[in-house]
Amino acid sequence: MRRRLLSLLLASGLASATILAVGIGCGEDDPGTGAPPTTTPDDGPRTHGLTEAEAARVIAKVGDVEITLGDVATELASKGSFIRARYQSPERRREFLDQMIRFELLAQEAERRGYADLPEVQRTRKQVMVRRFLTERFEGGGPETISDEDVRAYYESHQSEFHTPAQIRASHIRCRDRATAQRVLRELMAAPNDLRLYRQLADQHNTDPETRERFGDLQFFSRPDERQEGEPVLPPEVVEAAFSIERIGGLHPEVVRSADGWHVVKLTGRRAAMHRTLEEADNPIRNRLFRERREAAIQQLLAELRAEADVEEDLSALADVRLDLPEGDSPTVTAPQLGARPGGGPSGALEVPPREVPPREVPPRAPRGN
Repeated sequence: MRRRLLSLLLASGLASATILAVGIGCGEDDPGTGAPPTTTPDDGPRTHGLTEAEAARVIAKVGDVEITLGDVATELASKGSFIRARYQSPERRREFLDQMIRFELLAQEAERRGYADLPEVQRTRKQVMVRRFLTERFEGGGPETISDEDVRAYYESHQSEFHTPAQIRASHIRCRDRATAQRVLRELMAAPNDLRLYRQLADQHNTDPETRERFGDLQFFSRPDERQEGEPVLPPEVVEAAFSIERIGGLHPEVVRSADGWHVVKLTGRRAAMHRTLEEADNPIRNRLFRERREAAIQQLLAELRAEADVEEDLSALADVRLDLPEGDSPTVTAPQLGARPGGGPSGALEVPPREVPPREVPPRAPRGN
């Protein structure tokens, strides 16, 4: 744990250190950060150019903590290729060892001063443990374990994912009357690149309950005759107006009338039509199926652990939490688009899927503006 404390150090004191020999001969570095052991007829398996005996050689001590040649090699191998290339000479590797010693000195001093007991340190420790546990328990084999038959079956049953028409993304501000919509349009036309102004006017005037919380973002959609499953259902007048805008970030020059009201329409994104063969879709499908199966396995484990544990919840108290956002910031607004799909995140990230909570247990939402 001492080696994970540097980012949490708030004080720098030096403990007594006994530094032994610093002659580092890590051998040839493996090209990757997670290089597997290689085998030679004479010396047995090697990792990062080192035999097991060489890796165990102690090259420095900081108090009662030993730093081995294998520790240095592993730490070097965990860096990016540019950093690894900087530490090829004996002089630079001695410098790297000195950095590890200084890190250990600071970690020991922080621990001596009680920082190891801080809640954020304990939380970081738990996060590291959970990531390591999930990786070792559920990452075995990787996407390569998905069979060709499963890949083909997914491809054939999800054609819309691999053959999509041209799509655009737009935002709108739906107003109750024409005069209000025209006033909003004039203000935006005077400052077409002012996203803060757009958010402000959308927050004040957008009467569409489906898009109000994301500042009018309509997400991606196709033309009415090419609409895909899962796309938003939009007034055809709004769709036509959005497709007529040539420049991303541009506004339709006139307010748009629909059965729902008067709209100010802004183009925020564009996607070309896409047609992918099975060969082109192979890797994405494998990754997706592996991720889905991994998350299903994690959910099953969590359900088993929850059934065995004594878990108590007070969901009503969640409504008392108030979070302040920086002025002009919003979790659903990103440039260049004016909205983002809620709950989005890196598709390949290793994370624990959220537990589904029945709607009746969801605490009431705080009033707007609090």
